[in-house]
Amino acid sequence: MPVVQPPADGLRPSDLTYTHAYNSIVSRVRRTAGAASGGVVILAGVDVDGLLGARILCSLFKNDDIPYRLIPVGGLTELEEKSDEALASEEIHTLILVSLGSLLTLTDFFNLPKKVHLHVLDSHRPWNLGNLFDIDLDDEDDEDAHGKIWIWGDGDEFSENMDQLRKSFEALQFLPQKDSDEDSDSDEESEAEEEEPEEEDEEGGDDVEDEEGGSRKRRREDSIPARRKRLRDNDRPRKLPKAIKEAHQERIAKYYNHGTYYGQSVALTIYLLATVLERADNDILWYSILGVTHQYITSHIDRERYEEYHTIFLDEVVRLNHEPDLGALQTPNPDNRNISKSEELRFMLFRHWDLYNAMLHSGYVAGRLGIWKEKGRSKLRGLLAKMGYSIQQCNQAWSHMDMELKRQLPEVLERVGPEYGLVELSYPSFTRAYGFQLSSLSAADAVEVISSLLDIAVGVRLEVDREGGKGGGEWFGGTTRWSVGTREAEMGIIASEPGERAEGTEGEESEEKKDQDWHVTNFWIAYDACDDVPLLRRSLPLAMALHRAIIRAGSDLLDKSIIRTLRNFRLTILSEGPDLRLFCHPSPLSRLALWLVDATRDRWVEKLARQNAHSGGKVKSLPFVVACLNEEKGTFSVVGVTGAPEFGDVRKNKFGLAFQQAASFSNATASLDMFDTSVVEVGREDLQSFIEHLHLHSV
Repeated sequence: MPVVQPPADGLRPSDLTYTHAYNSIVSRVRRTAGAASGGVVILAGVDVDGLLGARILCSLFKNDDIPYRLIPVGGLTELEEKSDEALASEEIHTLILVSLGSLLTLTDFFNLPKKVHLHVLDSHRPWNLGNLFDIDLDDEDDEDAHGKIWIWGDGDEFSENMDQLRKSFEALQFLPQKDSDEDSDSDEESEAEEEEPEEEDEEGGDDVEDEEGGSRKRRREDSIPARRKRLRDNDRPRKLPKAIKEAHQERIAKYYNHGTYYGQSVALTIYLLATVLERADNDILWYSILGVTHQYITSHIDRERYEEYHTIFLDEVVRLNHEPDLGALQTPNPDNRNISKSEELRFMLFRHWDLYNAMLHSGYVAGRLGIWKEKGRSKLRGLLAKMGYSIQQCNQAWSHMDMELKRQLPEVLERVGPEYGLVELSYPSFTRAYGFQLSSLSAADAVEVISSLLDIAVGVRLEVDREGGKGGGEWFGGTTRWSVGTREAEMGIIASEPGERAEGTEGEESEEKKDQDWHVTNFWIAYDACDDVPLLRRSLPLAMALHRAIIRAGSDLLDKSIIRTLRNFRLTILSEGPDLRLFCHPSPLSRLALWLVDATRDRWVEKLARQNAHSGGKVKSLPFVVACLNEEKGTFSVVGVTGAPEFGDVRKNKFGLAFQQAASFSNATASLDMFDTSVVEVGREDLQSFIEHLHLHSV
């Protein structure tokens, strides 16, 4: 199983990189010239990173005239169905997993036919160590003899820590193990036997005639069979002593028990490949920026790693975008698609909303001001007044707001914000121009729109502001039901394009089938929105409506104080309300949980700091477990998210193993079908038992 590395300076000629893996795919396509689009099959996870990564990969394939099929996959059951269907084809020779597969035991999950290669591009961590270190699966059709399974790593797989894990894995996997009750006599004997040849070397190995010459000669002759036996024993793998075996097991268990986290974005991985192939352009650079931005704003990566990636992107933006001369006359260009650097405020969609609502719906502002209470909203109005911004101005759509106020906003916030605890109001980012079709769209805004389409484009009914009603709604006709505006989406059917799309239908099927159809439909709508500017513009109200629902539900939970603090986590359960249909889906529920973490971070940290002031204890930020009732299926969707004392910090998520153990010990009816292991579906009657065991066994 070759593990391929990102392109970098200092690599040895024998090191395999993304280029080797991609060239392997291309060469296999060329050798099967004339085959239909079924030769290369891409199974993409239904998440933002998977969608953007697949978009870049498909662009590279089109440039190289490589036929392919792209199939969105929402969970393990669907993955099994789609992969079996794909592998049953006689045409297939390459199966590519995008944003899924790192946690699976690939050799067990996929029954790969002869001459079919598997490529895994996934940011979910930790890796299943068997995928990194297990014996290569040779393929006689493989010209380079690298093996059948290719793992696209991010460089961390070659760290010193991973080298130690490799040694432990190989010791446990490939060497026989010693029984725990065996005494150490055999070890001592083997050590003594190994010393004998050294003594002979010291004596010179000749028949020396002295007083003991005869007896020494006889001893050597008697020892010949023993030496031969030792040589035969040395050819066999040595057994592991109990202490060493336990040390290896502990190291591997520690690796898995640390929890799940995220590595390099799949979109960035494929963009790095594109730069080496000299295929990089503004479109795929933008998709890569969106992939990393999504990781940052959803707390998948911390601020330090984000800024490392931002530095890479900054060089690429300068390389691919021509900046006009400062003194030159600048005229509007309807074809302008340039990307430029910017400082992004932590206000939700503020360029397309009004400033008051953008600040109100920010998790960061919510945590600092406590906006779920009237006192907190009064603080927000006081902040705006101290800044010199009237409520009338702040309730206007951003595009209609006074130009001078907009220009001065970052400077004024930097001066006044610290008085209200708002000290990290911006971060470095990028914006992209869309000519006359749309005002510049920031990376964060684009991610919000694509995420909303991916989650709820169809399948959930949401009321959005009518066009012109962004400043409040009531004055301009109120709200209307959201519609994506395409015939295919309205019917729940996505037309099939050769080499690119799969079908999703909606009818009188089970709830599971309907959910599957919806997420497939949503995937293709979001996929189209990546380069469909009118669709992006029409979808902005959907993203706003989603955040209104999050604020509504989160404020209600906090205002009614129905969040319980247990020993190892905080728990809240949504069993009623107008938004159950929305939050029974894992992604919106995870967003709500992350908002709760941000909104309550300062509140809990200050409370714990006061409690620990006398005892000298360490401040501990507890994770959140949020459950929402799905009335139609009679189940609860449960998500677990980790918290950190500092904004921008990220902690590993340990709920994956905790959910598995709680489901096992409680005998609950539970489904762990998502690629995100911190999401579980529990039967309605089993939730209490599940939570009790989670409380007892979680870390």
